[in-house]
Amino acid sequence: MKRFLCLAAALLLLLSCALAEEATGRLTDIRINEFMASNGNTLEDEAGDTPDWIELYNAGENAVNLKGLCISDGKKNLGKFTFPDWVLPAHGYLILFASGEERVTETEIHLPFKLSAAGERVVLSFGGEILDIVSFDAQEKDVSMARYDERTWRFTPTPTPGAENQFDE
Repeated sequence: MKRFLCLAAALLLLLSCALAEEATGRLTDIRINEFMASNGNTLEDEAGDTPDWIELYNAGENAVNLKGLCISDGKKNLGKFTFPDWVLPAHGYLILFASGEERVTETEIHLPFKLSAAGERVVLSFGGEILDIVSFDAQEKDVSMARYDERTWRFTPTPTPGAENQFDE
């Protein structure tokens, strides 16, 4: 009987872990979705400044806690910024300001690096493993680069920070 109870408890524990994982989404659902490396007046932060910005999107069906996820502007140092306890809802967007000043408030995240309008890359990683990466060339002021599909990025003169990407066809 004791062995049966131990086995039943172990099965319940495994089932509850599986259900908890299903209800909390996965970091692999998080995508770099849009960015602007030369923000003139498209988007202001809460201080009224216009730093460059990066938009993340949760493509999953469940909210995802970003804690431990890293974002960087290069592959040499993947951990330039490590996310605190921050939940991104299912199909939700998160704007990150690449201001060069690491700062997290209740409503904004500022990264300790800026984006180069001459071109570079943005890298999302976890535990040293790259989850998403986009490399880009020279950027125009107030024109964003947005994910068109899983493999294609396009410039868009209609930036949509915090909303679905739009393209002039």
